[in-house]
Amino acid sequence: MARRRGVEDPNWRSDPCVYLLPPWCQRPLCLCGDRCQLMASRNSDIRGRRFFRCPNYDREHYSIRQTRTTACAYIEWVDTENPVLDLTTCLQEGRWYFAFESTEQYLQRKAAYERQCREQQSDWRVLTTALLPWKARPRCRCGDRCQVLRSINPRTLGRRFFVCPNILDDDFMEPPRRCQYREWIDTRRVLTPPSRVVQLELPEQYRVTKARFERGEGSSRRG
Repeated sequence: MARRRGVEDPNWRSDPCVYLLPPWCQRPLCLCGDRCQLMASRNSDIRGRRFFRCPNYDREHYSIRQTRTTACAYIEWVDTENPVLDLTTCLQEGRWYFAFESTEQYLQRKAAYERQCREQQSDWRVLTTALLPWKARPRCRCGDRCQVLRSINPRTLGRRFFVCPNILDDDFMEPPRRCQYREWIDTRRVLTPPSRVVQLELPEQYRVTKARFERGEGSSRRG
């Protein structure tokens, strides 16, 4: 059976000629803190190579000096070689170019993901793929709200737990933290080896969530 094009697929990297998209949580975060948009180069030298780009790349704003700038210039390449456009694929999909994700399609997926998160947060103790509401998180010994991680240990694979968000050295797969606070959320193993664990909250995403909450808390106090 042919795979549907333009849908999220865990094997999206396998064939650049087939228009598939990565699951939302597998997209890297740009410097703005947003999940990236998947594009395909139209440059003649590297035509068709896919890359992640800041979704705000085309959004223009003016600084105090009235200089026009882009919000973020983050780019991360997916393909290292130029793909060859397959004739059969072109005929099946009715296109003669390498497809990419439009801004409208990106925003639709972002809205769907955020809606799903809001629904899941109401039942976060049961849904093992759900992030917790900010105020439901305990504070670590440093006094900060905890980050939510999923275990990569085979015996506890996929289980969510709270951990101190203050990383001391990010050169390790499990980096040391300022304090040793850890508290399990799930009571049983969620995944079976060799399943791949996709983290629900990266450090960059935690910082964005924390900043958003602190801004809201500050404005409510002023009001």
